[in-house]
Amino acid sequence: MAGILLSQLIGQPAAQTFLRHTVESGRYANAYLLHGPPGVGKGTAAIAFARALLCNSRGVLPQGGLFDTAPAAVPAGPPDDACGVCSACTKTLGLQHPDLKFLFPVSGEEKELDKTIVETIESWREDPLFVFTYDKAASIRISLTRELLRELAFKPYEAVRRVVVVRDADRMREDQYSAMLKSIEEPGASTVWVLTTARLAKLPATIRSRTQRVRFAPFTEALVREFVETRAGVDNPTARILAALSGGSLARALTLRNEPEPLKVRNQALAMLEPATRGDGRGLWTAITSFNAFGRAGREKLRRLIEFQELWQRDLLRAHYGAAKEDLVNRDREPEIRRQAATIEATEIRRRLMALEEALRAIEGNITPDLALFSALMRVADPAFETRAWPAHAAGRWRY
Repeated sequence: MAGILLSQLIGQPAAQTFLRHTVESGRYANAYLLHGPPGVGKGTAAIAFARALLCNSRGVLPQGGLFDTAPAAVPAGPPDDACGVCSACTKTLGLQHPDLKFLFPVSGEEKELDKTIVETIESWREDPLFVFTYDKAASIRISLTRELLRELAFKPYEAVRRVVVVRDADRMREDQYSAMLKSIEEPGASTVWVLTTARLAKLPATIRSRTQRVRFAPFTEALVREFVETRAGVDNPTARILAALSGGSLARALTLRNEPEPLKVRNQALAMLEPATRGDGRGLWTAITSFNAFGRAGREKLRRLIEFQELWQRDLLRAHYGAAKEDLVNRDREPEIRRQAATIEATEIRRRLMALEEALRAIEGNITPDLALFSALMRVADPAFETRAWPAHAAGRWRY
């Protein structure tokens, strides 16, 4: 949603107020870190913030020949947002402003990197509801980071400042953070960094401590339902299902709308918990390999599977403390949720959530997804897997 203005952001009043006040004050920090759950508008807000900073109403470089220093005409615009009509706003709308720089994770071979980046930006530009997804392991490439840092040594082309937007900044290598650190610490008056992340803890403390944080909260279910119904053209019954399954993430709802049967995907995820709960390792392995299709399912589909299982555990936690039906994501299976919640403690639910979170992190790495998911689900079902002591007898080691 590159064409969104700060005034058009939805569901994040605190972040919106902070960013607009920053633009109005004209006093900018070296770097900003927009953090919060995935799919709640951090990337959209980063582009809207950059658009406001690059708007001609914030100032332009002198135009003309070598000895002509007369400034170009500066259009009038809102004091806390982009005007949306000047040449700079038109360029940022098309993601083509020379002083707006991007870094974002990509998948695939290094030799096809340029093609992948062009295709991604083109899809981002053409689709107002574009969602970044990573079917394979994705990272911000160090070659792009180095190229960007070399370019930052020069003055901006048109605007009085350059804005660098780093999407999913947690997907970097350690040496990239080290290379970025000096530029973030001392960017000069001509560069503003805007980083986004849904995994704040994965960013080094050196980066977190040198940025001004802006927190984003999950969307309400009503807001997600209204958005996918009015903006994405989804019918009301389907919109209600997508909103319930989204868990406060608009990106998840927009991704699920392309699924022919989103409830079927949810049911597949929950069905895998059944053989795990019975201790049927063979049945669980069969279900996982069938779902993963021997590696053809993709990491994004596996990630969605685990997220659905996490939403089920969160429903159990809500029901354990007496939440109403409207507060449950999987409210169509309320009786089953109530029955399970009555037989489980909150500490056990938290342990299960931690195991599933570890599976999500493992899928992001080079661990075989099948094994990561199998290990996580067996640990979810059996607390004995959490023991920290190595079994004294060799027969017990299979549990690891």
